[in-house]
Amino acid sequence: MGLAETVKESLSFLKPSCRASMQSKILLVDDEQDILDILARTLGIAGYNVETACNGQLALDKVSAQDFDLIVTNIRMPVMSGEAFYCELCNSYPRLSKRVIFCTGDIANLSTQRFLNTTGAPVIFKPFQLSTVLEVVSWKLAKERSLAHAPNLPLTRQAAMSTAF
Repeated sequence: MGLAETVKESLSFLKPSCRASMQSKILLVDDEQDILDILARTLGIAGYNVETACNGQLALDKVSAQDFDLIVTNIRMPVMSGEAFYCELCNSYPRLSKRVIFCTGDIANLSTQRFLNTTGAPVIFKPFQLSTVLEVVSWKLAKERSLAHAPNLPLTRQAAMSTAF
């Protein structure tokens, strides 16, 4: 089965509310070109508009020039790490810092674990299944869309916990 067929099969299992977020603009940030290529192709076939950057600094340049619905970033990269990129997003683009998914193979590192725990962002662990990437991306976009249309009411602790992934 080719990539297009695999992606279409994976999409058929998503809830209609998740599929409705296609055409969203996604920034992929990873220093591994093979990872960028497969994710960009997969998400492109799924109907998303995809931009790529090979490090956090180039990603910041793209974020300063255009808006993104979602950012999927690696943690360990040269020039500017995913952690430094995320911290800069929090400082300069706080709205975008809520639209991040981390993708990492560095799960044994305690520093990485602590950082990921503090962000509250979803994490996709490498190696990953493309269906997992599609599912998490669709879920996060649907969640952001529902929050954007929700009234600005304070969340109770219970309600906040029920929105966690």
